[in-house]
Amino acid sequence: MEGKEIIYGLGILLTFALGVWNLIANYHATRRTSFINTVTSQRVKWIEQLRQDISSFSGLTHTWCCSELEGKPEETEMLKEIDRLRHVIRLRLNPDATHDRKITQLIRKIPELTDISKRTELKEALEELTVTTQLLLSEEWKKVKAEAKYGDLQEK
Repeated sequence: MEGKEIIYGLGILLTFALGVWNLIANYHATRRTSFINTVTSQRVKWIEQLRQDISSFSGLTHTWCCSELEGKPEETEMLKEIDRLRHVIRLRLNPDATHDRKITQLIRKIPELTDISKRTELKEALEELTVTTQLLLSEEWKKVKAEAKYGDLQEK
């Protein structure tokens, strides 16, 4: 074998090895990017759905307490929706996170404040629910931005 043939052979082997390494590296990068994109898009959907559920729960609860719907057919439907939202919201939350626990606590407390004599307490609880939800959503939005910018899922 001549020196030229050895150099060509080594060149071919090196090119092949680099191609295989590139294929493996691209495969892993693509899988990671796909995973992060999926998690990020699901987090954005979760943020929007939680925002909708909390606003509907608060609005319906306030409307029901301040309206003259008692005994009317609309009252039953409104109460069903409020009850459904109470449970859906709790299922969307992480029981180990601070803001999530506070929201859960408020969701449990608010139905006890629907009597006309507790209207001020109800308004305060609904306001606290809104503020706590804003804090939670702000934290989650920061996570989404970090995931999108750095491609890294934040673990606590």
